[in-house]
Amino acid sequence: MVIPKFKVPDFDKYKGTTYPMNRLKMYCRKMGAYAKDNKLLIHVFQESLTGVDVTWYANLKPSQVHSWKDLMVAFIRQCQYDSDMAPDRMQLQNMCKKGHESFKEYAQRWRDLAAQVAPPMTKREMLTVI
Repeated sequence: MVIPKFKVPDFDKYKGTTYPMNRLKMYCRKMGAYAKDNKLLIHVFQESLTGVDVTWYANLKPSQVHSWKDLMVAFIRQCQYDSDMAPDRMQLQNMCKKGHESFKEYAQRWRDLAAQVAPPMTKREMLTVI
């Protein structure tokens, strides 16, 4: 049996500023070809983390994580604060263009924030709010 070489994908590092469930979705998309390999999913997940989340991952006890699902639940629990702080529709409605920024910069900043709203906004809703 030939085992193909595995190359760790390039991940944007999780910085705790976005909704953790979105982080997990993006990770799963990049690792889709290995979705049935629990050990690999668990081991490579550290490559998508930075800062305090790397420390959290390094301090996980093997008895805490038996499957990829266990790690997802633990990660969401760890990042619950980030979830609670996720922007909401009201924040987007109240967002103003800063004096020094162009409309294009404002629209990009707004769009970046809108992408973090959970549940996700429809395109029609985005147009109405902006």
